[in-house]
Amino acid sequence: MPQAAHPSALDPELTEDRLHDFARLILDVYSEAISSTQHKYDDAYTQGSRGWAWVRKAILENETRFSWLRIVHRGNDIQFRIGDTTVFRFFCDDPESPKKKFALTPTEAESSNITLPLFEDAHEEEEPDGLWRFMIRKAIEEDDEHEVFCVKYKPGLKQAIAKWQFNKAIKTFVSSSEEIPAAAKLPPINLEPRRDILVEDETHEIQKSHDGTV
Repeated sequence: MPQAAHPSALDPELTEDRLHDFARLILDVYSEAISSTQHKYDDAYTQGSRGWAWVRKAILENETRFSWLRIVHRGNDIQFRIGDTTVFRFFCDDPESPKKKFALTPTEAESSNITLPLFEDAHEEEEPDGLWRFMIRKAIEEDDEHEVFCVKYKPGLKQAIAKWQFNKAIKTFVSSSEEIPAAAKLPPINLEPRRDILVEDETHEIQKSHDGTV
């Protein structure tokens, strides 16, 4: 099985910086939602429902925060673009073995969005070559951390064409517009011998000559 590519290899608009910022947003919201469901009556279902609902709301509310994020369908099966071409959905599921019904197959609304012709010579009936997903994997143990993946699956299959995992400790992109501080100007170094040391040495030599010491 061929190794999954980085998402940007398939869509240059899916840069490391954009993936990182979006994944950080949904991971922070999801983590807060899960930590808020600690009542004795909470279970996996209530945690999952709240986590999913909070992430959906966060995506809707942050559309204007990122210039490259655009909501294309605001229903429960929310769909959004990162850039101008790729349509995404998100799921709270295992990226290695998704179990949610529409994780590997498109809904009717998604099908209409991903088959819209982008060019004049494109055909609406063409099938998509894959489905893009952000997958949030819930931590199993309390000491573990939730994880976020960006994956492109072959339609109907668990095979990943592209895959990327969020790492909060690493952000490889650094904006070139950041100002570099100017070098500090230091005063010139005085390389002349110190007069006080010379006087002290001369005095010491005179004393030795009077004492007859060498």
